[in-house]
Amino acid sequence: MRTNESVGGGRASTFTQLKRRDQLVDCAIEAIAELGFPRASVAEVARRAGVSKGVVTYHFAAKDDLIHAVITRVLESMTEFVQPRILAAEPGKFPEDFIAPYLTAWVDYYRTHATEVLALVRIYNSVRDETGRPIPAFDVRADEVMAVEQVLRQAQAKGKLGTFSPRVIAASMKAVLDDLLIQFTDDPSLDIETYGKELVALFERATKLDMHQVEE
Repeated sequence: MRTNESVGGGRASTFTQLKRRDQLVDCAIEAIAELGFPRASVAEVARRAGVSKGVVTYHFAAKDDLIHAVITRVLESMTEFVQPRILAAEPGKFPEDFIAPYLTAWVDYYRTHATEVLALVRIYNSVRDETGRPIPAFDVRADEVMAVEQVLRQAQAKGKLGTFSPRVIAASMKAVLDDLLIQFTDDPSLDIETYGKELVALFERATKLDMHQVEE
């Protein structure tokens, strides 16, 4: 017998199903963040949502499907939060001013979305594909490094930043953000805002024009 949520059809039914899926994903994020990945079972998600385990498996046939939905939700929330803040700095026009808004946007996301961040870290540390590597959903990291590298190259081409490897700086910024993510999940009392300001100062010093370049 199918659950009540599958009865009916039409727009109202679809809306109800989407709301239920969203609720289950929210509960999964909370369970993973609080209990860790292994203990965040389908039964635990159902308990938190106040529904039977069958309702969860109706919407997500396997735990893997639910976990992929969690990853998608968190990655989308990252994009929705970070991207507008970076674009507001107009990196196409002012690539030399990109570092501060880029780092600050990520630090602010970590600070305001601690539960989502912790859930994602727990998944990343626990879930691997058949080759032992993180699942493909996390491949967006490489794309981001390439995008940051491109902005830094544009700033150099305009003579606005110093001599350095854009690839190394882009990868380094992402690496320290990843490390900060882990530190913050291990120690939520970390003064993440001050940490972020230090990162901005560090990378702005590393990429600024040398005095002899300015004189030329």
